[in-house]
Amino acid sequence: MRRLPLALLLACDPAPSLPEPEPLPAPAPTPPAPGPADEDPPPPDPPPVPRDRPRAPPEGFVDLRIALPTACFTAGYAAADNFTGAPLPGYAAPGAWMLADAAAALGRVQDSLATAGLVLLIFDAYRPRRASEAMVAWAERTGQRELVEDGYIARRSGHNHGHTIDLGLARRGECGPSGWLDMGTPWDTLDERSHTANATGAARENRTTLLRAMRAAGFRDYTLEWWHFGYPLTGTRARDVPYGAREPDETP
Repeated sequence: MRRLPLALLLACDPAPSLPEPEPLPAPAPTPPAPGPADEDPPPPDPPPVPRDRPRAPPEGFVDLRIALPTACFTAGYAAADNFTGAPLPGYAAPGAWMLADAAAALGRVQDSLATAGLVLLIFDAYRPRRASEAMVAWAERTGQRELVEDGYIARRSGHNHGHTIDLGLARRGECGPSGWLDMGTPWDTLDERSHTANATGAARENRTTLLRAMRAAGFRDYTLEWWHFGYPLTGTRARDVPYGAREPDETP
């Protein structure tokens, strides 16, 4: 019998089968990164302030929206867009009242601006006493008592009497924000930038225009706030009549 070479025998034998590799174990799941779900949930939003119909002004007061039909008005403290972040008590309806003599003087200011194509932009006028108290409470609650001590928030305000007003200037017929004259800061910016003298360029010119017009009609300015003017009257008292018809009435 003829023998085959060893090399030829090895070439003819099938290669032994190898066991299939075991599958790799699945990777362990990555633990979720800590995020908002692991933190305390934020407090819920406060309930919306119910809207109300406006009430008529008390005796001796004038509704400026009627007395000055060509002036511009903002929602002021009836909206959340103010330094406290919420509408204030007493402002369930927007409004702007002043005592009759102060309103008459304001009408003279409006007339004097007509030749320049300007009108008054009114932010706030009479302010219910409860609103001033809410401002002070907000400052204390948020750790900003210095705003009261530095004269930006008043415990007793001329606004409560109805002879003080916050206002700026706008181009006649343009009551939207694009028509407002640049005053250097928004209304109710409670820091040194709002001091009447702390402005340059167009903002300084506009503050000066407002200041001169208001002084000429007998108003007194407040140097810490370019928008704040009071009309000197005697025998007035702080009031707490709200603008909203369904808000609690003034108590003695």
